[in-house]
Amino acid sequence: MKLTDTQIHNFNENGYLLIEDALTSDDLDPLIGEFKEIVDSGASVLFADGEIDSEFKTEGFETRLAKITAQSPKVFQKIFSGVHTGPELFYLLINRKLLDIAESLVGPEIMCHPAYRVRPKLPEHARTLVPWHQDAGYMEPECDNVLQLTIWIPLIDATVENGCLEVIPLAHRDGVFLHKRNAESFYLEIPAEEFADFKPVVVPVKFGSVLLLTNLTPHRSIPNVSHQVRWSVDARYQDAAKPTGYQPEAGFLARSKLHPDNVVTSPEQFRRIREEHKPGPGPNRWAKENSEG
Repeated sequence: MKLTDTQIHNFNENGYLLIEDALTSDDLDPLIGEFKEIVDSGASVLFADGEIDSEFKTEGFETRLAKITAQSPKVFQKIFSGVHTGPELFYLLINRKLLDIAESLVGPEIMCHPAYRVRPKLPEHARTLVPWHQDAGYMEPECDNVLQLTIWIPLIDATVENGCLEVIPLAHRDGVFLHKRNAESFYLEIPAEEFADFKPVVVPVKFGSVLLLTNLTPHRSIPNVSHQVRWSVDARYQDAAKPTGYQPEAGFLARSKLHPDNVVTSPEQFRRIREEHKPGPGPNRWAKENSEG
């Protein structure tokens, strides 16, 4: 689905856009099934090894990983962030509907950005509580003027209770804010005083809907105070001719009229690219600023 002129205007004006019913169960269920298989097989191994006292087979997709992770982090670590390279994740990243949305904003030559992320946000879990930041804060300064589009895709209804996103409209117009390393996590964080003149907006997103963000839009995930795991995927896209600004991870060409032979079309290619460029610490453009207080 291509965006309308009104949607494009609202996205550019506000720095975010909620698109209702952009995807269907047919688009999302295969990836949910892929994650269910990982959780199920991981639970079996951990139980056999005596690391957990139950496989929690009666728990559903929304709760099972939380029960397991309370006793062992190993299954969570196989999925969280950019380490997962399963075929159904690849097929979601190149989903025609998502690429059509991306093309409306970044043009027809589309790079799937290296920093795609899988987010199983656990209840009351510090590692998955992401503070205020801009995605641009994690990229090199050469990309500050490159639109790196995030399409945020929940795999269950993302609610206020289970930790949906909160955004700050209009703030993307002010460029990149100062970021500091959060003392309690590995995340970068924008100090609260930077937002004195802005009003945050909480954005619940239903299953099948997606939230678009610019890389300059300040956002965070609010605490998950439910018993659910708020599963979501961050898919990111940009003009393939422009720098991604994120190393050592590698993106891939997802759509191209100029170089169709270079488009990645198989899960095997995707996995090989990711394995050759393992996720690791990104650039720290704030090291000097943070050291000087």
